[in-house]
Amino acid sequence: MRLMMLATGPILLLWLNMSRAPRIRWLVALFLAGLTALAATLIYFLPRGLLEISLVCVAVVALTVAAARLHERRRLGPGHRPGNVVSTYLLAGWLLVLLCCGVLLGRPGPFFPAADKVLPLPNGLQATVLPSDDGDCGSGSCQRRITVTGRAGQSGEDLYAEVKRHVEARGWGRGCRPVGWLLDRSTECVDLAMDAGQVTIILSGNRDDLRQVTTIN
Repeated sequence: MRLMMLATGPILLLWLNMSRAPRIRWLVALFLAGLTALAATLIYFLPRGLLEISLVCVAVVALTVAAARLHERRRLGPGHRPGNVVSTYLLAGWLLVLLCCGVLLGRPGPFFPAADKVLPLPNGLQATVLPSDDGDCGSGSCQRRITVTGRAGQSGEDLYAEVKRHVEARGWGRGCRPVGWLLDRSTECVDLAMDAGQVTIILSGNRDDLRQVTTIN
């Protein structure tokens, strides 16, 4: 909600300042507020669609304000109040800023996936999230490691099989999945490695589309 208010709030305030017809002013303001609330709700339930939902919301808000301004102009004639001119320029500038932000967000970089993408583990298994720093990032990927210790007497092979079933049950499938929808092509992957009776879960956040890569065998 805060993100959408940050994007559309200035547009709403500028509209309230530039509008000349009270009825149209408040009808459009209510529509813009409702649209912002709807977009925030959709993002909450569909976080993967953050970029697309945000861009569509801002585009609809901008088109609504432009259409309302044209409608007022037809009804009331040209308006030359200094406040209208300033608000129009400020609105154009703000939309340009949002466009630039959208372009930057549309070019994702490597990232650290959250540990809760695989945690918590089944009862009895102990997980240790290893610290991550810049050294865990390459040109297109960042890695987060989690070591898993099994129950007393549990073999390494049995532990590996249990962890594998767990991450598959968390929706990882073959090991890589998309982060966004259409515009954000970055992916997050999980890989498993066994060493000295422990299993290491390797989470990677990748700039590139690796959905066809199989990391869980």
